[in-house]
Amino acid sequence: MTVLTETGTDTLQLLYDSEINFELSSFWDGGFIWKLGDSANGYPAEGLAASVSEAIAQLRAAALTHFPESDFAKITRSI
Repeated sequence: MTVLTETGTDTLQLLYDSEINFELSSFWDGGFIWKLGDSANGYPAEGLAASVSEAIAQLRAAALTHFPESDFAKITRSI
């Protein structure tokens, strides 16, 4: 039996593959800013995290909330 696990890079790749736009940025020691969405269509969620792993976890949770029927949500919930 194959055991599926998810890493931060898996989350970002799954979002991309599911055509869910996002942004992740940092500036020096100011933490990591994440945004779900894009400038053309708006940002339904955004946040600030102290670490990249925390930012990805928050982005993942926001994507599950805002896109519950997406391929991303279906795949993520099966992991």
